[in-house]
Amino acid sequence: MNNIVEKTTGKKPIANRFLCGLFISTLAFSVIAKDNTELNSPLYLEDAIRMTLSHHPEIAVFLHKTNMQKGSIEQAGIAEPAQIGLTFEDGLGTGEHNGLSNMQTTLTYSWLLQQEQINSRVGNAKTAMEQLDVDRQIVSMDLAANTAQQFTQILVKQERLKLNQMALLQAKEVFNAISERVNAGRSSTIEMRMAEVEMSRMQLAVEDTEHDLKASQYQLASLWGKPGIKFKVNGNLFALPALSSLDKALKQLKKSPHITQFATAARIAQSQLELARIEAKSQWQFTTGLRRYEATDDFGIVASVSVPLGANDRNAGKIATLKAEQEMLAVEQVALMQKLDSQLYVQLQEIAHAKHVIDTFEKSIIPTLEATLKEAVKAYQLGQLSYSQWSDVRRELLSAQSELLNTYESLHLQHIEIQRLTGASISL
Repeated sequence: MNNIVEKTTGKKPIANRFLCGLFISTLAFSVIAKDNTELNSPLYLEDAIRMTLSHHPEIAVFLHKTNMQKGSIEQAGIAEPAQIGLTFEDGLGTGEHNGLSNMQTTLTYSWLLQQEQINSRVGNAKTAMEQLDVDRQIVSMDLAANTAQQFTQILVKQERLKLNQMALLQAKEVFNAISERVNAGRSSTIEMRMAEVEMSRMQLAVEDTEHDLKASQYQLASLWGKPGIKFKVNGNLFALPALSSLDKALKQLKKSPHITQFATAARIAQSQLELARIEAKSQWQFTTGLRRYEATDDFGIVASVSVPLGANDRNAGKIATLKAEQEMLAVEQVALMQKLDSQLYVQLQEIAHAKHVIDTFEKSIIPTLEATLKEAVKAYQLGQLSYSQWSDVRRELLSAQSELLNTYESLHLQHIEIQRLTGASISL
């Protein structure tokens, strides 16, 4: 494999704590040329993720959602306004109430006792802000994982391009060698034509890979809002990741935003439940004021209290709904944990199998085929092997090298998915 695919050098793993401020944005795009058409230096995975988290519109949406929720918190703290009333009585009537001489004028000030409701509404709005933060973390993890997947596929396609280019070079060398044998009368033109077809196939493979690579680069750059920018990724595709045990992965999973979102949702439901109970309570209204008696030119204090009747159960349906929602969230959390437990186990087994496949190909299959190809070249030159047999060996080696690349790709994609689910740092 070493003489076909050049192994690239990786860089340190990244910590995706999802801080998307101006500092990260400036740092991420410091590697971009002034004309915004090409990156000045090779792109590492951590750079690609920072650029995605700094410029993807799904992240920008959360800034507006946060501002909206801040407005909701502010609005929740506003109380019902107090009321001032002015009442005129016993005036402009008939008899002794004729005119204004016996009129009574009352100036009142009324307010509700609602501080408990206000505090509950504010607390409910603040708890909703926690859910917004969890949602942002989940979206950030998904975008980081998507970036890493695209990045890995580009690494694979870069290596596949090298592999196909080397295969094309070998096909040209074979064609030239057979042409010399045909000219010397030692081979038939059929072999030369077959070699020419093989060379054309390899040329098409190179062109297909080049187009595929450009498409993948465009997709990755689109995550940064820079489609069409030219760059080359740099990473160690052939480094095997260190994996945690299933028990450790499950412990990490319990702390991941995918699971904590249920705890946050349960807190929101509990906050809404408390608010519903408080709002179901009767709100007492107090009124006090000053009354003037025109007939005697005197003043008096007036006061009253109003207590609504029969309102304590008006939120019974809402309270029952919120209790059912809490129970549903608890069941959904258990169901998700069971699903992810199974998924993590399968992915860890797939990675373990991929490592075994890689080890077999690198230590046994590919070295054997490389040695066989060298022997096949000599045997063909001595007339001990037909061209088709020689081609079969070359195709088998190319197929093994391609399968090895596919296995590395599968291994890294599985590893990225485990990191996404458990909320771990994204790295190759």
